[in-house]
Amino acid sequence: MRIESLGVLAFALACSSSPDGPSGTPGTAGFSAGGTAVGGSATTSGGSSMVSGGAAGTNGTSTGGTSTAGAPNGGRPAGGAGSSTGAPSGGAAAGSGGASGGAGASTGGGGSASCVENLDCKLNPPPTTGDLQQDCVDRINQFLTQCACLPALKRRMDGEDCANQMAKYDADHNEAHAGSRAKICQPGGSQNSCPAYGSNAQVVGLCMQQMWDEGPPPTPDCSGECYQTHGHFINMTDPDVTQVACGFYTTAAGKVWAVQNFSR
Repeated sequence: MRIESLGVLAFALACSSSPDGPSGTPGTAGFSAGGTAVGGSATTSGGSSMVSGGAAGTNGTSTGGTSTAGAPNGGRPAGGAGSSTGAPSGGAAAGSGGASGGAGASTGGGGSASCVENLDCKLNPPPTTGDLQQDCVDRINQFLTQCACLPALKRRMDGEDCANQMAKYDADHNEAHAGSRAKICQPGGSQNSCPAYGSNAQVVGLCMQQMWDEGPPPTPDCSGECYQTHGHFINMTDPDVTQVACGFYTTAAGKVWAVQNFSR
């Protein structure tokens, strides 16, 4: 799906409540799709829901996940390996399953003839590379290339310092998307967030699966409550997105706050 009203919205935000119960974003500006603000974000106690933020341009967070409308089953056009030369906030490497700046290859290339679309897929994360940001990109690309038959995203290494800053800012303010809304650094982009998870591995393995599980929206015009429900999936499969930068921060209490900034 395409984030609507780019002139009105500055970024799409999506955050997930940790399975341990912390809230996503407590009643702040709200997330938008097509400029519709829906205040607050959801909290889950012992649950696994996520909050999705607005579309490019406004501030916001909201409950729900992400989904895509528009492109095949809501995503980038199937077929062909992902390619990109820049390094917007976190992306996938040019070509099939690569990563920008020579970062490790992503899982799968996307759009292969052998791929059979299954948006309800449940996948174990790929083996760790020892590089947390690369593991994050690989996990996203695993869903895109193996489940949606879409091109892989490029890892945007020059956006990772900003993503890490945003994750820390969110943790310090106990509020998902706080750093993105405050525009504390660039590059930004549409954003998914995993607030206060139990470990880095839980962010990559559980939070990413939760986001994907939100699935595509029932209509191409997905805003308001619809976007709250499908926002993460929308951000992940936005046809205009080519890159992603992952950021992580661990609090003194051992809670992991993570963001994924998607960009062209």
